[in-house]
Amino acid sequence: MKIRVAVDTAGREPGLATVIEGVCSALDETGSALDGVRPVFYGPGKEIERELKRRGTDRSRVSVEDASDTVEMDERPRDALLRKPNSSIILAAKDLKAGKVEAFISMGNTGAVVGACRAHLGTLRWINKPALGTPLPRAKGMGFLLDVGAVSDPKPGHLVQFAAMGSVFAERVYGVDNPRVALLNIGVEAHKGDERTRDAYRLLARSDLHFVGNVEGGDLFSDRADVIVTSGFVGNIVLKFTETIPDLFQERMRTRGLGTASEELLEDLDYRKYGGAILLGVDGTVVIGHGRSTAAAVGQALRWSSKMVRGGVVEALRDRVFRSRRSLWLSNPFARGEEVDES
Repeated sequence: MKIRVAVDTAGREPGLATVIEGVCSALDETGSALDGVRPVFYGPGKEIERELKRRGTDRSRVSVEDASDTVEMDERPRDALLRKPNSSIILAAKDLKAGKVEAFISMGNTGAVVGACRAHLGTLRWINKPALGTPLPRAKGMGFLLDVGAVSDPKPGHLVQFAAMGSVFAERVYGVDNPRVALLNIGVEAHKGDERTRDAYRLLARSDLHFVGNVEGGDLFSDRADVIVTSGFVGNIVLKFTETIPDLFQERMRTRGLGTASEELLEDLDYRKYGGAILLGVDGTVVIGHGRSTAAAVGQALRWSSKMVRGGVVEALRDRVFRSRRSLWLSNPFARGEEVDES
Protein backbone atom coordinates (compact mmCIF):
# COMPACT_ATOMS: atom_id res chain seq x y z
CA MET A 1 0.00 0.00 0.00
CA LYS A 2 1.48 3.33 -1.09
CA ILE A 3 1.05 6.09 1.46
CA ARG A 4 2.08 9.68 0.79
CA VAL A 5 2.52 11.69 3.99
CA ALA A 6 2.73 15.49 3.99
CA VAL A 7 5.43 16.57 6.44
CA ASP A 8 5.49 20.18 7.65
CA THR A 9 9.10 21.34 8.03
CA ALA A 10 8.48 25.06 8.61
CA GLY A 11 8.60 27.00 11.89
CA ARG A 12 11.30 27.53 14.45
CA GLU A 13 10.55 24.42 16.50
CA PRO A 14 11.79 21.74 16.31
CA GLY A 15 13.54 22.98 13.18
CA LEU A 16 13.71 21.88 9.56
CA ALA A 17 16.86 19.77 10.01
CA THR A 18 15.35 17.88 12.97
CA VAL A 19 12.13 17.12 11.10
CA ILE A 20 13.99 15.83 8.04
CA GLU A 21 16.39 13.81 10.21
CA GLY A 22 13.49 12.15 12.02
CA VAL A 23 11.64 11.23 8.85
CA CYS A 24 14.67 9.99 6.92
CA SER A 25 16.09 8.03 9.85
CA ALA A 26 12.75 6.26 10.29
CA LEU A 27 12.69 5.39 6.58
CA ASP A 28 16.23 4.00 6.75
CA GLU A 29 15.53 1.55 9.58
CA THR A 30 16.02 -2.11 8.68
CA GLY A 31 12.71 -3.92 8.39
CA SER A 32 10.92 -0.62 8.69
CA ALA A 33 7.13 -0.60 9.09
CA LEU A 34 7.25 2.38 6.74
CA ASP A 35 7.71 0.37 3.56
CA GLY A 36 5.55 2.00 0.91
CA VAL A 37 5.47 5.35 2.74
CA ARG A 38 6.62 8.38 0.74
CA PRO A 39 7.17 11.59 2.75
CA VAL A 40 6.38 14.87 1.01
CA PHE A 41 8.23 17.73 2.70
CA TYR A 42 6.41 21.08 2.77
CA GLY A 43 8.34 24.26 3.53
CA PRO A 44 11.13 26.43 2.11
CA GLY A 45 12.10 24.37 -0.94
CA LYS A 46 15.72 25.47 -1.28
CA GLU A 47 16.46 24.83 2.41
CA ILE A 48 14.83 21.41 2.26
CA GLU A 49 16.80 20.44 -0.84
CA ARG A 50 20.03 21.65 0.78
CA GLU A 51 19.38 19.56 3.91
CA LEU A 52 18.49 16.47 1.89
CA LYS A 53 21.70 16.84 -0.10
CA ARG A 54 23.74 17.31 3.08
CA ARG A 55 22.30 14.09 4.48
CA GLY A 56 22.81 12.20 1.23
CA THR A 57 19.11 11.28 1.13
CA ASP A 58 17.92 9.18 -1.78
CA ARG A 59 15.72 11.72 -3.57
CA SER A 60 13.70 8.97 -5.24
CA ARG A 61 12.18 8.17 -1.84
CA VAL A 62 10.93 11.65 -0.91
CA SER A 63 9.24 14.65 -2.54
CA VAL A 64 9.40 18.38 -1.87
CA GLU A 65 6.64 21.02 -2.09
CA ASP A 66 7.83 24.60 -1.79
CA ALA A 67 5.85 26.81 0.62
CA SER A 68 6.79 30.47 0.70
CA ASP A 69 5.00 31.33 3.97
CA THR A 70 5.82 30.11 7.48
CA VAL A 71 3.46 30.10 10.46
CA GLU A 72 5.57 30.70 13.56
CA MET A 73 4.86 29.03 16.88
CA ASP A 74 3.95 32.27 18.65
CA GLU A 75 1.57 33.61 15.98
CA ARG A 76 -2.18 33.82 16.57
CA PRO A 77 -3.54 30.98 14.43
CA ARG A 78 -6.44 32.86 12.85
CA ASP A 79 -4.31 35.84 11.88
CA ALA A 80 -1.56 33.63 10.46
CA LEU A 81 -3.96 31.56 8.37
CA LEU A 82 -5.56 34.66 6.90
CA ARG A 83 -2.27 36.40 6.11
CA LYS A 84 -0.27 33.40 4.98
CA PRO A 85 -2.22 31.42 2.36
CA ASN A 86 0.98 29.83 1.00
CA SER A 87 2.13 28.44 4.33
CA SER A 88 3.22 24.80 4.58
CA ILE A 89 0.27 24.12 6.91
CA ILE A 90 -2.41 25.38 4.53
CA LEU A 91 -0.85 23.83 1.41
CA ALA A 92 -0.52 20.44 3.11
CA ALA A 93 -4.13 20.56 4.36
CA LYS A 94 -5.37 21.45 0.87
CA ASP A 95 -3.37 18.61 -0.70
CA LEU A 96 -4.77 16.16 1.85
CA LYS A 97 -8.27 17.26 0.91
CA ALA A 98 -7.45 16.92 -2.81
CA GLY A 99 -6.11 13.38 -2.34
CA LYS A 100 -2.54 14.28 -3.30
CA VAL A 101 -1.39 12.88 0.07
CA GLU A 102 -3.00 10.36 2.44
CA ALA A 103 -1.87 11.89 5.75
CA PHE A 104 -0.41 15.07 7.24
CA ILE A 105 1.98 15.48 10.17
CA SER A 106 3.16 18.76 11.68
CA MET A 107 5.23 19.80 14.67
CA GLY A 108 4.12 23.40 14.15
CA ASN A 109 1.55 25.78 15.61
CA THR A 110 -1.22 23.50 16.94
CA GLY A 111 -3.97 26.09 16.63
CA ALA A 112 -3.01 26.83 13.05
CA VAL A 113 -2.96 23.15 12.09
CA VAL A 114 -6.36 22.52 13.69
CA GLY A 115 -7.80 25.66 12.07
CA ALA A 116 -6.42 24.85 8.62
CA CYS A 117 -7.69 21.28 8.78
CA ARG A 118 -11.15 22.37 9.89
CA ALA A 119 -11.30 24.95 7.11
CA HIS A 120 -9.97 22.82 4.26
CA LEU A 121 -10.81 19.24 5.25
CA GLY A 122 -14.04 19.91 7.08
CA THR A 123 -15.36 17.80 9.95
CA LEU A 124 -17.08 14.46 9.62
CA ARG A 125 -20.86 14.50 9.50
CA TRP A 126 -22.40 14.59 12.98
CA ILE A 127 -19.14 15.90 14.42
CA ASN A 128 -19.24 19.56 15.45
CA LYS A 129 -15.66 19.93 16.64
CA PRO A 130 -12.50 17.85 16.21
CA ALA A 131 -10.51 16.60 19.18
CA LEU A 132 -6.86 15.88 19.85
CA GLY A 133 -6.19 12.47 21.32
CA THR A 134 -3.01 11.00 22.72
CA PRO A 135 -1.92 7.45 23.66
CA LEU A 136 -1.88 6.91 27.41
CA PRO A 137 0.28 4.22 29.03
CA ARG A 138 -1.59 2.04 31.52
CA ALA A 139 -0.80 -0.74 33.94
CA LYS A 140 -1.90 -3.11 31.15
CA GLY A 141 -1.69 -2.09 27.51
CA MET A 142 -2.45 1.38 26.18
CA GLY A 143 -5.30 3.79 26.73
CA PHE A 144 -6.38 6.89 24.83
CA LEU A 145 -7.03 10.37 26.25
CA LEU A 146 -8.96 13.11 24.48
CA ASP A 147 -9.35 16.05 24.11
CA VAL A 148 -5.86 17.36 24.93
CA GLY A 149 -6.07 20.82 23.44
CA ALA A 150 -8.33 21.30 20.41
CA VAL A 151 -11.47 22.47 22.26
CA SER A 152 -10.84 24.11 25.61
CA ASP A 153 -14.51 24.72 26.51
CA PRO A 154 -16.65 22.01 24.87
CA LYS A 155 -20.38 21.49 25.28
CA PRO A 156 -21.54 18.21 26.86
CA GLY A 157 -22.55 16.95 23.44
CA HIS A 158 -19.04 17.52 22.12
CA LEU A 159 -17.72 15.17 24.81
CA VAL A 160 -20.05 12.46 23.51
CA GLN A 161 -18.63 12.98 20.04
CA PHE A 162 -15.09 12.79 21.42
CA ALA A 163 -16.00 9.52 23.15
CA ALA A 164 -17.34 8.02 19.92
CA MET A 165 -14.19 8.96 18.02
CA GLY A 166 -11.88 7.72 20.76
CA SER A 167 -13.74 4.42 20.78
CA VAL A 168 -13.10 3.97 17.04
CA PHE A 169 -9.41 4.75 17.51
CA ALA A 170 -9.08 2.15 20.28
CA GLU A 171 -10.86 -0.43 18.11
CA ARG A 172 -8.86 0.15 14.94
CA VAL A 173 -5.39 1.00 16.29
CA TYR A 174 -5.26 -0.91 19.59
CA GLY A 175 -7.49 -3.78 18.47
CA VAL A 176 -9.78 -3.45 21.50
CA ASP A 177 -13.26 -4.91 21.10
CA ASN A 178 -16.04 -2.70 22.48
CA PRO A 179 -13.68 -0.21 24.22
CA ARG A 180 -14.64 1.03 27.67
CA VAL A 181 -15.24 4.77 27.75
CA ALA A 182 -14.95 6.90 30.88
CA LEU A 183 -15.38 10.56 31.76
CA LEU A 184 -12.58 12.29 33.70
CA ASN A 185 -14.09 13.86 36.81
CA ILE A 186 -13.41 14.81 40.41
CA GLY A 187 -15.26 11.74 41.69
CA VAL A 188 -16.71 8.47 40.41
CA GLU A 189 -20.28 9.27 41.43
CA ALA A 190 -22.68 10.40 38.69
CA HIS A 191 -23.63 13.58 40.57
CA LYS A 192 -20.03 14.81 40.91
CA GLY A 193 -18.43 17.54 38.83
CA ASP A 194 -19.58 20.74 37.19
CA GLU A 195 -22.78 21.10 35.15
CA ARG A 196 -21.08 20.24 31.87
CA THR A 197 -19.62 17.02 33.24
CA ARG A 198 -22.90 15.94 34.85
CA ASP A 199 -24.79 16.58 31.60
CA ALA A 200 -22.14 14.71 29.62
CA TYR A 201 -22.47 11.77 32.03
CA ARG A 202 -26.21 11.53 31.37
CA LEU A 203 -25.69 11.68 27.61
CA LEU A 204 -22.96 9.04 27.65
CA ALA A 205 -25.09 6.76 29.83
CA ARG A 206 -27.85 6.95 27.19
CA SER A 207 -25.47 6.42 24.25
CA ASP A 208 -24.63 3.16 22.49
CA LEU A 209 -21.03 3.41 23.67
CA HIS A 210 -19.56 1.12 26.34
CA PHE A 211 -19.67 3.83 29.01
CA VAL A 212 -18.26 2.74 32.38
CA GLY A 213 -18.82 6.00 34.28
CA ASN A 214 -16.46 8.53 35.81
CA VAL A 215 -12.78 8.09 36.57
CA GLU A 216 -10.57 10.33 38.69
CA GLY A 217 -7.08 11.66 38.01
CA GLY A 218 -5.59 8.75 39.92
CA ASP A 219 -7.16 6.33 37.43
CA LEU A 220 -5.43 7.74 34.34
CA PHE A 221 -2.82 4.98 34.23
CA SER A 222 -5.10 2.23 35.53
CA ASP A 223 -7.02 -0.40 33.56
CA ARG A 224 -10.48 1.02 34.35
CA ALA A 225 -11.10 2.40 30.86
CA ASP A 226 -9.69 2.21 27.34
CA VAL A 227 -10.78 5.74 26.40
CA ILE A 228 -10.89 8.69 28.78
CA VAL A 229 -12.75 11.84 27.75
CA THR A 230 -12.34 15.38 29.06
CA SER A 231 -12.23 19.00 27.91
CA GLY A 232 -9.23 20.31 25.99
CA PHE A 233 -8.45 22.65 28.88
CA VAL A 234 -8.15 19.84 31.43
CA GLY A 235 -6.66 17.37 28.97
CA ASN A 236 -3.88 19.72 27.94
CA ILE A 237 -2.92 20.28 31.59
CA VAL A 238 -2.87 16.51 32.15
CA LEU A 239 -0.75 16.00 29.02
CA LYS A 240 1.77 18.69 29.93
CA PHE A 241 2.02 17.29 33.46
CA THR A 242 2.68 13.73 32.29
CA GLU A 243 5.37 15.03 29.92
CA THR A 244 7.34 16.29 32.94
CA ILE A 245 7.43 12.87 34.63
CA PRO A 246 10.26 11.47 32.46
CA ASP A 247 12.40 14.50 33.31
CA LEU A 248 11.83 13.84 37.02
CA PHE A 249 12.67 10.16 36.61
CA GLN A 250 15.82 10.93 34.65
CA GLU A 251 17.02 13.22 37.41
CA ARG A 252 16.24 10.61 40.09
CA MET A 253 17.95 7.87 38.09
CA ARG A 254 20.99 10.08 37.68
CA THR A 255 21.24 10.84 41.38
CA ARG A 256 19.88 7.62 42.92
CA GLY A 257 20.33 4.92 40.28
CA LEU A 258 16.81 3.49 40.06
CA GLY A 259 16.38 0.08 38.46
CA THR A 260 15.21 -1.45 35.19
CA ALA A 261 11.50 -1.18 35.99
CA SER A 262 11.89 2.54 36.40
CA GLU A 263 13.69 2.76 33.06
CA GLU A 264 10.81 0.93 31.35
CA LEU A 265 8.25 3.24 32.95
CA LEU A 266 10.31 6.23 31.89
CA GLU A 267 10.23 4.99 28.30
CA ASP A 268 6.46 4.42 28.39
CA LEU A 269 5.82 7.96 29.63
CA ASP A 270 8.17 9.66 27.18
CA TYR A 271 6.13 11.66 24.63
CA ARG A 272 8.78 10.90 22.00
CA LYS A 273 7.59 7.30 21.94
CA TYR A 274 4.19 8.35 20.60
CA GLY A 275 5.14 11.17 18.25
CA GLY A 276 2.23 13.47 18.86
CA ALA A 277 -1.52 13.86 19.25
CA ILE A 278 -4.01 12.53 16.71
CA LEU A 279 -6.56 15.01 15.35
CA LEU A 280 -9.86 13.13 15.18
CA GLY A 281 -13.05 14.46 13.64
CA VAL A 282 -11.63 16.17 10.57
CA ASP A 283 -12.01 14.35 7.26
CA GLY A 284 -8.40 13.20 6.99
CA THR A 285 -5.49 11.61 8.86
CA VAL A 286 -3.60 14.27 10.83
CA VAL A 287 -0.95 13.95 13.55
CA ILE A 288 0.27 17.03 15.46
CA GLY A 289 3.59 16.67 17.24
CA HIS A 290 5.07 18.57 20.16
CA GLY A 291 6.83 21.85 19.38
CA ARG A 292 9.98 20.55 21.03
CA SER A 293 9.90 17.19 19.28
CA THR A 294 13.17 15.37 18.76
CA ALA A 295 14.03 13.53 15.55
CA ALA A 296 12.85 10.31 17.22
CA ALA A 297 9.46 11.86 17.98
CA VAL A 298 9.10 13.02 14.37
CA GLY A 299 9.79 9.48 13.20
CA GLN A 300 7.10 8.17 15.53
CA ALA A 301 4.60 10.71 14.19
CA LEU A 302 5.29 9.37 10.71
CA ARG A 303 4.70 5.80 11.93
CA TRP A 304 1.42 6.76 13.63
CA SER A 305 0.12 8.46 10.50
CA SER A 306 0.88 5.47 8.29
CA LYS A 307 -0.61 3.08 10.86
CA MET A 308 -3.83 5.10 10.91
CA VAL A 309 -4.06 5.10 7.11
CA ARG A 310 -3.46 1.36 6.92
CA GLY A 311 -5.98 0.80 9.70
CA GLY A 312 -8.64 2.80 7.90
CA VAL A 313 -9.29 4.93 10.98
CA VAL A 314 -10.98 7.83 9.18
CA GLU A 315 -13.20 5.48 7.17
CA ALA A 316 -14.13 3.64 10.38
CA LEU A 317 -14.91 6.95 12.05
CA ARG A 318 -17.32 7.87 9.28
CA ASP A 319 -19.12 4.54 9.70
CA ARG A 320 -19.11 4.48 13.51
CA VAL A 321 -20.25 8.07 13.85
CA PHE A 322 -23.08 7.41 11.39
CA ARG A 323 -24.18 4.36 13.38
CA SER A 324 -24.08 6.47 16.57
CA ARG A 325 -26.02 9.32 15.03
CA ARG A 326 -28.99 8.85 17.36
CA SER A 327 -26.71 9.20 20.38
CA LEU A 328 -25.05 12.22 18.82
CA TRP A 329 -28.41 13.72 17.92
CA LEU A 330 -29.41 13.47 21.58
CA SER A 331 -26.36 15.60 22.31
CA ASN A 332 -27.47 18.42 20.04
CA PRO A 333 -29.88 20.07 22.48
CA PHE A 334 -27.03 20.42 24.98
CA ALA A 335 -24.77 21.76 22.23
CA ARG A 336 -27.41 24.40 21.54
CA GLY A 337 -27.72 25.19 25.24
CA GLU A 338 -31.35 23.95 25.44
CA GLU A 339 -32.99 21.90 28.17
CA VAL A 340 -33.49 18.19 27.63
CA ASP A 341 -36.42 16.14 28.83
CA GLU A 342 -34.88 13.42 30.99
CA SER A 343 -38.06 11.30 31.08
